[in-house]
Amino acid sequence: MELEEILTDEEVPTAKNVKKAAKAFGADFVCIGSIDRWNSAPKENDPRSIMPRCKSVICLGFRIHRGAQNAVREGTYYSGYTFSGFNDLNEAVAPLVQHRLASYLEDFGYETIALAHHSNKLGDGSGEAKQNPDGTFKPKPEVFINYRISAVLCGAGEIGYSRLLLTPQFGPCQRIYFLLTEAELEPDPIFEGKLCDGCKLCVRKCPAKALSLTETDDFEIPGICNIHRSSLDMGKCAMSHGGGAFSPFAPPEVRAYAENIANGTRTTCADGTPRPSPEEISKNVGEKVPYAVIARKNWGIPAATCAECQRACLEHLDKRGRLSLKFRHKYGE
Repeated sequence: MELEEILTDEEVPTAKNVKKAAKAFGADFVCIGSIDRWNSAPKENDPRSIMPRCKSVICLGFRIHRGAQNAVREGTYYSGYTFSGFNDLNEAVAPLVQHRLASYLEDFGYETIALAHHSNKLGDGSGEAKQNPDGTFKPKPEVFINYRISAVLCGAGEIGYSRLLLTPQFGPCQRIYFLLTEAELEPDPIFEGKLCDGCKLCVRKCPAKALSLTETDDFEIPGICNIHRSSLDMGKCAMSHGGGAFSPFAPPEVRAYAENIANGTRTTCADGTPRPSPEEISKNVGEKVPYAVIARKNWGIPAATCAECQRACLEHLDKRGRLSLKFRHKYGE
């Protein structure tokens, strides 16, 4: 679609045209949330802490290709997911679309901020909160919204037991990015479907045992929805996803070391010894898996060799016919 087909003589942008522009620029889906949906958000996650005059939050979704996921499932080509499903979207594809859409909105005279995916890594917590004239406090920089919850507030989908965002188009297979704008755009309705049926295949398929069958980390968005999700052991997840502990690139001794941690608790290993510190795990896993070392050294990214929870959910939803994007065969067949 040519941009000229989207631009109109209207003095203000419409939600319809913003979505047309975003898709013309390369987004796979676009959803919009009105700022009032963040009224109960803490200041540290409130878009208005970044842009006080923010009226709308725009969520852009970019698919993770099923072919790249399938190549990892078959154990033949991991870098397709590492790059096209992760790094390239974060560093190249999405930022360009965000920039073009922000320019489109600012051409109407509405200030717009494209939220950089890694901006939270720049904030080290050293800034000081400041008191406003009305007695309230500004949070420390950098303010960073919660992406998955913000996607729910924009109407993109729901959060499954896996803690992943599930959308009716792609299930768990997308990455999401956001813009804040002063433009008051018609919001999308909150997604009221039910994609996650609590099958917990995500838990059973996780090689690091980072998700729990019984312990949950539920979350309520007042007046909107309740989120039922598994608790997550971030250390175990990072060991597998970023460290490549259970990938074919891991030496046998590294895999054995990781299995001892995965089969243990948050404080002890399976053999009863205290669980190593995150620094020790990184040294004994991430620094000894060649794939992970190269990914971090050359591109500054995690190896992204896991995502078994994502693939398990995709296969389950696809076989049940719950996704609007249809393929010539079911995933996993």
